[in-house]
Amino acid sequence: MKGGAGMGLLSTLPASLMAATTERGKGWEWGPMRWVQICATDDDPGRYDKQFWLDFLARTKTQGVCLSAGGVSAYYPTKVPYHYRSPYLGKGDMFGELVHACKKMGIRVLGRVDPHAMHDDALAAHPEWVARNADGSVKRHPTDPGLYLTCPNGKVTFEWMPQVLEEIVSTYPVDGIFGNRWAGSAGICHCDLCKSEFKAKSGLDLPTALSNPRDPAVRAYLIWDDEKRYAQLKLWTDTVQAINPNAFFTPGTWGRLDPRRLRETVRSIYADRQGRSGEGPAWLNGRSAKETYCLMQDRPMSGIFAVGETSTPYRFMDSVQSGPEIAAYLHDGLAHGFRPWMTKFKAEVFDKRWVPVIEKAYSWHAANEDYFRNTDNLARVAMVQSHQTSTYYTPDARRDTGAAGPMDAQTLRMGADDATNGYYQALVEARIPFCFADERQLDPEYIDRYKVLVLPNIAALSDRQCALLRGYVERGGALVATYETSLYDEWGQPRANFGLAELFGCDFKGQVDRRVQNSYLTVRGPGPLTVGIDDTPRIMGGTKLVHVTSRPGGEAPALTLVPSYPDLPMEKVFPTTRQTEVPMVYAGTFGKGRVVYIPTDLDRTFWECSSGDHLAVLRNAVLWAAGEEQPMTVKGPGFVDISLWRQQNSIAAHLVNLTNPMAMRGYMREILPAGPYEVSLRLPADAKVRRVRLLEAGTDAEAQNANGRLVVKIPSITLHEVIAIDLA
Repeated sequence: MKGGAGMGLLSTLPASLMAATTERGKGWEWGPMRWVQICATDDDPGRYDKQFWLDFLARTKTQGVCLSAGGVSAYYPTKVPYHYRSPYLGKGDMFGELVHACKKMGIRVLGRVDPHAMHDDALAAHPEWVARNADGSVKRHPTDPGLYLTCPNGKVTFEWMPQVLEEIVSTYPVDGIFGNRWAGSAGICHCDLCKSEFKAKSGLDLPTALSNPRDPAVRAYLIWDDEKRYAQLKLWTDTVQAINPNAFFTPGTWGRLDPRRLRETVRSIYADRQGRSGEGPAWLNGRSAKETYCLMQDRPMSGIFAVGETSTPYRFMDSVQSGPEIAAYLHDGLAHGFRPWMTKFKAEVFDKRWVPVIEKAYSWHAANEDYFRNTDNLARVAMVQSHQTSTYYTPDARRDTGAAGPMDAQTLRMGADDATNGYYQALVEARIPFCFADERQLDPEYIDRYKVLVLPNIAALSDRQCALLRGYVERGGALVATYETSLYDEWGQPRANFGLAELFGCDFKGQVDRRVQNSYLTVRGPGPLTVGIDDTPRIMGGTKLVHVTSRPGGEAPALTLVPSYPDLPMEKVFPTTRQTEVPMVYAGTFGKGRVVYIPTDLDRTFWECSSGDHLAVLRNAVLWAAGEEQPMTVKGPGFVDISLWRQQNSIAAHLVNLTNPMAMRGYMREILPAGPYEVSLRLPADAKVRRVRLLEAGTDAEAQNANGRLVVKIPSITLHEVIAIDLA
């Protein structure tokens, strides 16, 4: 987010953020652009082919590796008591031999540790190390009954693991430590230490489950757990840097942690979203990159992707996904700012069909590396992400298996993401470049660079957050909000009225219909909010409805309500009220800005039903709210995901072809080339274009200036075309 990339386009970026760019590149973490992780299993020592990996690293021009070091199992001759050594290690040192070989190749090395499980001998000697159920029984590992889950809040985390970190960093020339399941996997631990510490901190007993976040004990537990994780991050970072000041600790996941506090210790982040299920959207890795960029901002970020089948419930790690699936997932992450990090479970390789796919992608990335060293994202739209809403508001029950800690992303509530997914899909289909903004960073220094903030049912907002959003609109920003946005405070407690009622132009009437069937919207066009649907008198409505009362002086609504009526039996499927004057969209101005509020769940319904009419409304709302042409527009066929980035001496416009031949399932089986495309780009006012190239095609581009914009022709895209604009 920071960088000298702003020029005329980013004149609102505060001087304090612009100045921070002088720190960019000081640490070694800014160097590596391509990563490979070799995740060892206990039987790998003596079986794996070291030379295969060294040759692969050389061919792919890999610049950073992550190697299994210790935790559950040690892959070096550890001297720390109860640090279980792989029984296949013998007198060898798998970790050490790989570390030294990689360092000779000039590759940066992270040692991977994982403290979430322990063995019988540790339990016998230290029963206080194990996590316990509410009845006091030990928590066995859910998939390996020979292992036990460790307490994440006691001596394993705060005494034993620092010894392991000290041993690794002082013995081997590693550049840092990567934490896998660093916060544990035990869920709520009921050991004596956890019970007593939590009681002393909160005055409450530990909750038995996290299913009701409005329970004071659950709320207190989540806050307490966060504080333990901040303390853990600081201790592990201090432990590493006391030995090697140039090294650092980095977590593989970060859950609910506040990004500002996270950045106090984390120098670089490696986001662990390895793949997707068949039902997952093709843009999932791009979303992960946007979320990470939102949190890290001025830190290098890499996206972990797996070549094996790791994201299904069955985890077939020794087989590989299809080549097109791997490539599409990888490239969508690249387009949105990730440095690629390939992970391979098990160093012994059975199925090698992934090798040419990674070699091709990494070699292309290396050849064009400068255009991926991003300094700023040039999007003018941002979608607000809200951990408050997903934690404290969403009414559905949590998935609490007892094997995942509260930091684990899988503890998010069922359906919590549907509105966000729906609006995300709409923005991708509409080809509107956008970022994420975090609810905890709504201060002007973070959000004034955006023209529009989208709030997809961001229900839980504090009074301060609402005040910050009002100030943003008064200064000239725009909001697009849906359904119950701001109807609850930050703890999920209902308000008597919207926190943003003044902006919405309506007040809460005291009723929310959570199941609406067979309801419609009357189209009152033509107008900017009805573009694409003016050829019909009505479209399908949402499935949930907030009842509101309009404030005086509002604009005539573009959409009004047709109340629900029976959908069976067929003889009764007709409206008794054919139309009303009840607004279903509020669009108006406030201060210097614009606001659109939709009192129904069109975004969530779009995610579920995929109506093209809903796509049109969601798209139109953002475009009208912006009141300006987007910095990147794309004309042409198919489903493409786009982004626009600035580098030190260039601008890169990305188009990822996600057109999917497997229409009924998400996985890519084949890459279908698409085109032609016409891309229009608004460049910074003082930018002087020296050369325009197409990186996938490997040719100069056909480009011309038209009405102050650079228009580029792309004959065809196979998977990932980048318009690379060199600046004088």
